[in-house]
Amino acid sequence: MSRILIVDDELLARERLHDLTVELYPDVITFEASNGMEALEKINEFHPDIVLLDIRMPGMDGLEVANHVL
Repeated sequence: MSRILIVDDELLARERLHDLTVELYPDVITFEASNGMEALEKINEFHPDIVLLDIRMPGMDGLEVANHVL
């Protein structure tokens, strides 16, 4: 079973991505984070297979998150 982390500072965007993901892959497990620091914590905790990152977020943006993970 795949695990997907959805990272976006906008709640409606996270909800929309969650709904689309579950519609396409009903057995997927999704986690959500609302900022870069929370994303790094969830990545370390849940080890997702896929991370969907918003590029523009206050504080640590998606590109900086990706740099910490790589």
